Amino acid sequence: MQLEITTKVPCPINCRYCPQDALKKAYKGVDTLSLDDFKLAVDKTPYYVVINFAGFSEPFLNPQAIEMMEYAVQTKHHIHLYTTLVGLKIEDVERLAKIPIDFLCLHLPDNLGNCKISAPNYKDVLYAVLTRLRVDDFSVMNENFVYGTSQKCYAKDNGRVGLLPSGLKTNFAGTFNCKKLILPQFVMLPNLDVVLCCMDFALKHKIGNLKTQSWDDLLTSPEYTRVRKERFDINGTSICRRCKEAVLTC
Repeated sequence: MQLEITTKVPCPINCRYCPQDALKKAYKGVDTLSLDDFKLAVDKTPYYVVINFAGFSEPFLNPQAIEMMEYAVQTKHHIHLYTTLVGLKIEDVERLAKIPIDFLCLHLPDNLGNCKISAPNYKDVLYAVLTRLRVDDFSVMNENFVYGTSQKCYAKDNGRVGLLPSGLKTNFAGTFNCKKLILPQFVMLPNLDVVLCCMDFALKHKIGNLKTQSWDDLLTSPEYTRVRKERFDINGTSICRRCKEAVLTC
């Protein structure tokens, strides 16, 4: 299980494959996650849930992102990090290198400007990270970022459940499955609202709020229960029916 952390809304990097306009329109609340609220949410999250610093925005746009990572490790959580490095200061790379990050993926710019990185000292920060941290994967935000995960996947591209021009615009019919409906990968917003997954930029499926609810409340919430049951139906209204992660079972 994973809890993805959105540290700031909206993300000003605004990469081509990231529908920030839909997120900005749907989201209501503080724009930046506070360290105190992060600690409150993490304290309610079981230690076996991976804290994934990614969500709907670049983690380092929040100046307290490293403090959050350090706290997550202190509370015995494993952490993953997906980052463009925008917002990371070169003087903080050594501090970041001391954090036991279980999985680190760098999102790199491409030759077509899909990943809109224009940060001071970006090359210096990138070099420092590459020489001081173990990098597990790279994701170049070019046309190859649009892909299907399975031959049985109905939506063949990463169109963000219809929020991008390339995305599927109608719901498919049939029973389906998704790993995120078996082992949840919720996304938490700066106001501690929790939504279904990293495809839900329009915030269609609110699961709960970790300021007022527990982790168990999220797992048993009416909306999460409804979406999980819908995968056994022929038709439905969940965003899963426009998603590349949904694998048809009939």
